[in-house]
Amino acid sequence: MSLQVPTAPHIPTTPQKPRLGGRIFFWISAIVSFGLLGYLILVVAHQMLVPPPAQRLVIVQDIPLPSGLANNAQQATSLKPGTELQFDGFDFQAYDAATHRLFIAHTGPNPDDLKLNRIPFDPMYDGNVVVFDTLQEKVIGRIAAPQVAGIIDATDLHKIFAADSEDGIIYDINVNTMQIEGQIQYPEANAEDAPDAIGYDPVDHRIFVSDPGSPVDPLKSGNVDRTNQNIAVIDAVQDKLLGLVNFGSLPLFGGEKAPVTQPGNVPTYGHDVGHNDYDLGHVYVTSQVLPNRDDPNAYILPPPHTAEFIAINAVTMKVDNRIVLPAYCSSPHGMAIDREQHVAFMACTDFDPQAGFFENLLRVDLRTMSVIPTDPNTVRLANGPDLVRIDHPLHLLFVAGSGGITIFDEKAGEFHRLGLAFIGKETHTIAINEQTQEVYFPIFAGGIPVLRITRYNPNGA
Repeated sequence: MSLQVPTAPHIPTTPQKPRLGGRIFFWISAIVSFGLLGYLILVVAHQMLVPPPAQRLVIVQDIPLPSGLANNAQQATSLKPGTELQFDGFDFQAYDAATHRLFIAHTGPNPDDLKLNRIPFDPMYDGNVVVFDTLQEKVIGRIAAPQVAGIIDATDLHKIFAADSEDGIIYDINVNTMQIEGQIQYPEANAEDAPDAIGYDPVDHRIFVSDPGSPVDPLKSGNVDRTNQNIAVIDAVQDKLLGLVNFGSLPLFGGEKAPVTQPGNVPTYGHDVGHNDYDLGHVYVTSQVLPNRDDPNAYILPPPHTAEFIAINAVTMKVDNRIVLPAYCSSPHGMAIDREQHVAFMACTDFDPQAGFFENLLRVDLRTMSVIPTDPNTVRLANGPDLVRIDHPLHLLFVAGSGGITIFDEKAGEFHRLGLAFIGKETHTIAINEQTQEVYFPIFAGGIPVLRITRYNPNGA
């Protein structure tokens, strides 16, 4: 006997129509998804087929450079590619258009850092001047001038002057022979002047050396003696020191407020001596009232509103004029002058958002000794600005900094920032070949010292 399982009664159902909202959502999702996929395909294809726009500075090539430190005379003349050393560095450069030679100050490792870290070295071979032939595109000389900082080309005299910042010596180098033909030694009392930037007066054939000074004993105090804060004036024909214009004794000026413990309203820690340049019968210098370098705050800034721009008569060697710079310009350092416009361009280097300081470019009209009004936000600079240089044929101004290069159009009436370029680390020194529009940056790349050659691209981004 079989057992039958009763089945459930059939209940007829009415077919349901699909929801209109669900269908619309489905199609919208599909369209969006396929649209995004198509967009991504187009972006990838564009990136593969269309290269990104080049920078305004395009890297052409790297030339290996010799080391900055040697152990003997034979090594000191070697042109073989070297290696990056601890505490190593480069400083100023000078391009001589007549010989197509670029003179590069390879300062070498900082002697104070070497001593503090007990690293043995011979001060006589710490640093050199590298000579690069821009036509042959190779290093052709290595001049044994130690710890050179400032360097300048006196084109009409066929001389290169280089400042030994450690020993207080200015070297006279023959451009053609690449040999040292003279030395100007600072007096013993100014052994700590630490000569740095150099300007040249082609009218009176004088060079002006900025001496910011160095501490007598860094282990005891970081402050520089005011007697070592000078502008040295040198007869470039006779290689003779004519005198020193002291900045350390300059009194406060134009409502400046800073600590004063000296007679005559002279600030306690004196004045910094920045870069200098020549025009209109004067040498112009950037300056700043100094803070106490022994302050527990390692990042202490100078007293506010105490940056200055100072004019020295090139013949009388006397300070003719001084102006106090705007509060947003603190510690002006690098500077260059357009002698056609008679305008000075200087890099304000301090950065402190809370105090309203940030790196920016300031302009001064030399005919009126007045600041040209500009919104500092429109002329900001890359981090760590240092040297300022002008490409005169193209009316371009470059500010080299450790964080990049800031480029400006400096034509009269059209001044504005063009943008930034990054072509390596620590690009704080720059030289320009106005014949080829090549721009030179000695840097360290991949553990070796190299001369990075770039070319300006007017269509760059």
